[in-house]
Amino acid sequence: MSVTIEQIAKRAGVSASTAARALRGDFKGAQERSIEKAREILRISEELGYRPNWRARALSRGKTRSIGLLYTNPMWIFEDPMNEIAVSFTETLQSLKYDLRLIPVTKDEHWKELVYGGAVDGVAFMVSVPEEAGELLENQKVPVVLIGDKRAGTPSIVPDDEAGGYLAARHLIGLGHKKIVYYVHSDIRDHFSVNDRQAGYERAMREADLGDQIELWHCDTDVAMDRILSSDPPTALIGYCHVEALRIVHAAWAHGISIPTDLSLIAFNDMAMTQLMSPPLTVIGFDTAEMGRIGATMLYRLIEARDNGPSQHQVMRERLIVRSTTAPPQERS
Repeated sequence: MSVTIEQIAKRAGVSASTAARALRGDFKGAQERSIEKAREILRISEELGYRPNWRARALSRGKTRSIGLLYTNPMWIFEDPMNEIAVSFTETLQSLKYDLRLIPVTKDEHWKELVYGGAVDGVAFMVSVPEEAGELLENQKVPVVLIGDKRAGTPSIVPDDEAGGYLAARHLIGLGHKKIVYYVHSDIRDHFSVNDRQAGYERAMREADLGDQIELWHCDTDVAMDRILSSDPPTALIGYCHVEALRIVHAAWAHGISIPTDLSLIAFNDMAMTQLMSPPLTVIGFDTAEMGRIGATMLYRLIEARDNGPSQHQVMRERLIVRSTTAPPQERS
């Protein structure tokens, strides 16, 4: 038979409401005498083997203290750099006394039962919103925050990708490069950041009177290498993300192309693999841990009704991290 709060209260000689407050850690503003009594209540609850009834607690509070993270492809959460954002997001939620629940958006629509049925107090999306779950952004029946994506009317936090593309191109132009390519691998899924980074690259090129040199590649690695090995190759390449960089570095090594002597390379996403590449990769990065913290705090404030104004949209500053894959252009031997 499970132990009740009433039994704990009777043993401690207090009311059931006092025992309940102590068991949920509500000691703020209490005098030392009350704190000592609360500690005694907690000791008694441990002796009796008390386990809180979370379902009943959620019903009484009108909250589950759980957040749903909705997704279709789990790799969109656990691949770098999203896993760093997810860790920070989870840790911040825990500090705010909320738990995270992973909810796959499946064809059987079980996710709707969880979200609309009150199993979570709010939901978050990372990187992208599945088409099937787009209705959540429209009906606003639960608090929603987008992390790494943006939609009109929905609170979101994203990196400043347009500024990042501009930074990358300006760095290469400053080294003396003129024939600079913006490269997106054919496997990259459609995302607003693809266009934003391209826009920043094009703005920098035009400002430097290099508009006629703007070149965009959207192809696989073999096609990209054929162009790099051609008689009129680029001297520098801006990769959409670390995916392009990893594949180009490997392919360049296989074909005897030296980076950065023959080809300067810069890409987005600062993480362990880009730091430990050979040579270490020059990147455009942002504070992934801060993005996770901001996203969690934003959702927490929405749930707690502390933000009743217009939808929030925050943009994170990106920075250039110069390592060993960029250098002034040289004649290829």
